[in-house]
Amino acid sequence: MRAADVTETLPTARPSDDVLSAVRLVTRHHLPGLVVADELGEVVGCMSSVDLLRLALPRYVQEEPGLARVFDEGHADRIAAALVGIRVRDVMSTASARIPIARPQATVIEVAELMAERCSPLVVVAREQGGTLGVVTVNHLLELLVDAAEGTT
Repeated sequence: MRAADVTETLPTARPSDDVLSAVRLVTRHHLPGLVVADELGEVVGCMSSVDLLRLALPRYVQEEPGLARVFDEGHADRIAAALVGIRVRDVMSTASARIPIARPQATVIEVAELMAERCSPLVVVAREQGGTLGVVTVNHLLELLVDAAEGTT
């Protein structure tokens, strides 16, 4: 199997979308991450669901994890309120740099290695002539690998 054969088209967000809507898209569709596309439908970035979760955590908690214990339950439940008014374009640059890009003829083992190396739940598959063919998600890749191991593909 090659990357081009196992790509998926996922629901996408636009750079101008608010982050809370983007997070809702991820949770509603049980996605491993968020694909961000421009007005022409071309992928301009991706963020894993962990990257999105990290956005909700105050920076000082990320820098000093022990501080997470001082939040009472009421405050902890409302940490995502920090995302109100933030646009996808404002937060996607660092996360997008971690999302790997594969050639369409890459084997599934190459795609798996990219995911493992970058700790990324998705890989963007680029077209030979430019642009994006689609994405491969870790869930889909694992399903294909297990099916092949069991001889069901």
